[in-house]
Amino acid sequence: MDPFNSFRDYPILPGHVAILEGVLVRALEERNLSIGSEEADQLVRRIVKLYQTGVREPGRMWEMIRTI
Repeated sequence: MDPFNSFRDYPILPGHVAILEGVLVRALEERNLSIGSEEADQLVRRIVKLYQTGVREPGRMWEMIRTI
């Protein structure tokens, strides 16, 4: 199953925003990207899709993001 192609419309819960933000910040730092760049926007979309497909654990999400 490709988590980036199987999309479900799960709402992002307020308590999970910090988790998503943490994964994003880490990915931006590792790739030396700034927020607002096209690459950063793509990362945001991928992180949200992971969340919406049921990936909630930050470590797992991070490992999946690092491979793309």
